[in-house]
Amino acid sequence: MEYVVFDLEWNGCYSKRIDGFINEIIEFGAVKLDENLNEIGVFSSLVRPEISKRLSGSVKDLTSLSYEELSKGAPFKYVYKRFSRFCSGCVLMTWSTSDLDALVSNIRYHYGTDRIKCMEKYADLQKYCQDRMKHDPAGNAMGLQAAAELLGIDTENIPLHRAADDSRLSAACLRKVYDKESLMTYIVPADEEFYDRLFFHPYYITSKDDENYDEDEMYLDCPECSARADRKTDWELKFKSFVASFQCPECKHTFKGRIRIKKKYDGTVISRAVLKNKEQNTEEADDAEDIE
Repeated sequence: MEYVVFDLEWNGCYSKRIDGFINEIIEFGAVKLDENLNEIGVFSSLVRPEISKRLSGSVKDLTSLSYEELSKGAPFKYVYKRFSRFCSGCVLMTWSTSDLDALVSNIRYHYGTDRIKCMEKYADLQKYCQDRMKHDPAGNAMGLQAAAELLGIDTENIPLHRAADDSRLSAACLRKVYDKESLMTYIVPADEEFYDRLFFHPYYITSKDDENYDEDEMYLDCPECSARADRKTDWELKFKSFVASFQCPECKHTFKGRIRIKKKYDGTVISRAVLKNKEQNTEEADDAEDIE
């Protein structure tokens, strides 16, 4: 089994044709690895912009690329065909799925389809590495550079935010945590369910009318004695959270609590928290003490 770790650089821009914004790909980069994770091939190509005639300042700063350089690149369709041949038969990997989102958007723009034909199997290296590192059980995403530093990989002389270099850095992180048996469980087929998951955008439930809102889950326990607390005020929606005042029927402790409900592809995730004191402004809710 061979793997292709790829990375993309893109420029956010507005397209009159689709009457909306799109992340136009300006660079492809990838490394091919054998079953022992040895590098056996490299793909790197600039893409000539066809949607926007200017680069955003942030893209220039991050990549050090200029529009003049990109104008000498090849058209997207030409680069994508070469990239597809390079990836043929391999498991594709990226650091998070954001590159897949950008690639699908560009394929849809140029071909009218939302399928990556060269991808039969896929693995999210960000998720795999984080799980292997047992980092951040709350599920917050870890950036590539942060992961590399935690894994002891020297990034000082690596020009980050260039596609081929970021691909190599992702591969280096993979080598640090690699276990063949565990990696196999993260490789998934690029079937219809895969694309359903990819296209699903998690969101916070902010209305009782949402079909995923469940009144039975709207409770908090007392932080002092763990008894189920009584809600004393109506729910207020603040910063995508339901906030109310509570009192414990056992120890009479009063507190303000927060419940945040996030809808994901596989269901809802409920975060319950007690604010530090009942006078605390809910702008500090993210610093609250999670109790479930």
